[in-house]
Amino acid sequence: MPETSVSYGKLEIALADAASLLSGLPMHDVGSTLQQIRLRSYILICHAAFEEYLEQLSLAVLSESLREFERDGKVRDPLLCACAYYKLPLLGAAGGDRCSGDALNALLHDLFKKSIEEHSMALDGVHGIKTKDQDSILMPVGLNLFSHDRLLSQALNSFGGKRGKYAHGLGFKMVTPRAGWEKTVSDLLRLTLPLDNMLCERHKISFRGIG
Repeated sequence: MPETSVSYGKLEIALADAASLLSGLPMHDVGSTLQQIRLRSYILICHAAFEEYLEQLSLAVLSESLREFERDGKVRDPLLCACAYYKLPLLGAAGGDRCSGDALNALLHDLFKKSIEEHSMALDGVHGIKTKDQDSILMPVGLNLFSHDRLLSQALNSFGGKRGKYAHGLGFKMVTPRAGWEKTVSDLLRLTLPLDNMLCERHKISFRGIG
């Protein structure tokens, strides 16, 4: 059975918690002003949960790749991608001088740690899940989400666009009722699962794989 990441488990919990806001709301009507506020809050919280999921997933891939490097000295692709993305001097890691394997590994280790720190800091500037945000989150670990899974990428982009209307337009009228938003979130969670399964298998970031 395909395994899921710690980040995916946290996403499921966050979405379940957000669903408590919908208790008592009509399924097929936007309801009163107060009910619309609760529905708007649900959308914003779910959006934040998906954003945090993608960010934590990318950090998990890098962190586990570093742990694997520490265990066997083999360099994983995500670490190379992060160094390239953040323009860290991978080729100059040895300072231009010949050095022992242990010394080179130590230099590479420091460089890889720096790439993870750079990515973590860069994520502080990401505030969405639209295509440009997906690139900022996942390209540093070597994943172009639009190329990998266009349906998921477009679904995230669509949800990110809708969230923007409700986050930055207080007068924007709710037109989609509870049932519609619950289906959108459920579909998005379902579409996210294959990505999570793939990264778990490739980078050992499942509950069982980390250790």
